[in-house]
Amino acid sequence: MMITAVRLDVTQDTIENIKLCIECGYSERKTAEKLGISRATLRKWKQHYSVIRRLYKPEEFTDEEKVRQVEDALLKRAIGYTQTEITRQIGKDGKLGVVKTVEKQVMPSTTAQIFWLKNRCGYEWDGKVPQDGEEENERGIVVLPEREENEE
Repeated sequence: MMITAVRLDVTQDTIENIKLCIECGYSERKTAEKLGISRATLRKWKQHYSVIRRLYKPEEFTDEEKVRQVEDALLKRAIGYTQTEITRQIGKDGKLGVVKTVEKQVMPSTTAQIFWLKNRCGYEWDGKVPQDGEEENERGIVVLPEREENEE
């Protein structure tokens, strides 16, 4: 039996279930089926509830926000972090339920560390060795070529 939008209010649990269906890659039709509603009801909810609309079409970020997010993600990956994984399944009653919750430690990435250091600390981590006659601008050290001795 399908439930219409008039007979069902959108709860936080409903929003979480929609979010999980989207994360699983379900189509609108499959999402509506899992929620026990019609596809038309799901469309009405998208029109009337901005929270559900944003789940399907996240707002665009400015370039500065995107750069900040990438920097944060790179640093997070460089130092490592703990991640909680929640496994959910659809039960016999047709609702999504938590099966298990596992905390996993994501180890730091050496590649991310090097990349972050090269971009933040520049000359100390760029891996470049000054060639003969080049200066190291940051420290004021001048590397002179070896003096050639003339045969006398």
